[in-house]
Amino acid sequence: MDVEKLVAECPLFRQIEPKDLAAMLKCLSARVLTAQRGEFIETTSGGKPLMGVVLEGSVEMISEDYFGKKSILTLLTVGNLFGETYSCLQARNRTVAFRVRDAFRVLILDYDRILHACKLVCRFHHRMIENMVELIAEKNLELIEKLEVTSRTSIREKLLTYLTRQAERTGSLTFTIPMGRTELAEYLCTDRSAMTRELSRLRDEGIISFDKRTFTLLNPWN
Repeated sequence: MDVEKLVAECPLFRQIEPKDLAAMLKCLSARVLTAQRGEFIETTSGGKPLMGVVLEGSVEMISEDYFGKKSILTLLTVGNLFGETYSCLQARNRTVAFRVRDAFRVLILDYDRILHACKLVCRFHHRMIENMVELIAEKNLELIEKLEVTSRTSIREKLLTYLTRQAERTGSLTFTIPMGRTELAEYLCTDRSAMTRELSRLRDEGIISFDKRTFTLLNPWN
């Protein structure tokens, strides 16, 4: 899919006329970046804060503690923003990074040009800021959900809370989660082996069934 179409379909640019697209990208100093799995995306350039928009693929927002232990805060898919919080605060000593999960393309934007209207007072600028606020609110809800999951005291409670939220999101007791076992363990802030054993126990007890990433809640309130 060509870049202009990807950009036009991005929620950040919702209700902005296609004819304004080229002028908007120029105004925001936009550029497209391609990256492969495992690469990290910088959110500053020459001291200037940048913001990214996922056009294709996905990227993990990860946190690393003092001892090097990593935790996945959230998985950012097509249309999601990243880097906007730290760009806004101009945080320097942050421990959050953005790692490519799937080969992808991202639109990099000059954050200062987003917040401050240009001399031409682009007619699409205010609409874009409104869209950005909505997207930031959606991400905050996802992070609150993550907090709800990881605040559970046992691995079993974490798993069942996470799987129940996935079922609610899809509207079905059978669903496919977006993460493999290693990523899920990082997301739940737990040990992969211990998590795998708990999954097997839940299956043996008839509470869940699963095949790779596809799960079914059989008796989630047990």
